Amino acid sequence: METIREQLVRRPFTQSDRIKQYAITIISFIVGLCVLILMINIFNGVYFLVGLVIGIALAAGILYLGYYLIGRLNVEYEYCVAGTSISVDKIIDKKKRKSLCSFDLRDATGFYHSRKEQGDAVAYSVEGDEGDIYTIEFSEPKSGRIYLYFTPDEKTLSMVSVYLPRLS
Repeated sequence: METIREQLVRRPFTQSDRIKQYAITIISFIVGLCVLILMINIFNGVYFLVGLVIGIALAAGILYLGYYLIGRLNVEYEYCVAGTSISVDKIIDKKKRKSLCSFDLRDATGFYHSRKEQGDAVAYSVEGDEGDIYTIEFSEPKSGRIYLYFTPDEKTLSMVSVYLPRLS
């Protein structure tokens, strides 16, 4: 039996993300153009070339900032099941990795085949754009009750369901 399983899922790209993408693009072009024109107007006459170079450099920096912000909308989640433990990492633009949660599957208090409504619990929504949504409920002394919403494939589901309470 396989003891280590890693699954990578993409976060769904929503309409809100699309609007943010367009807004960032338009704003960065407008601000970059305004900065370029402002630098040319400030440094007119003898220093025109200096103003042009500074304006182009600042405009390029603003466009790069827009590109960087758009890249941060590209989010993936990695589920890593190793024996009885599971860890979930958030990967931003395939460059930056952040650990979201990690726990022992035997300590889980609930396992559900849908999104479970939470009251005063912390929720990690690490769902992909394909597959059924499952919920694992567990507790930590520091954070209290936690819900993990995720979309495992068949192999990952078969590995985690062995250690979890009966599917509700």
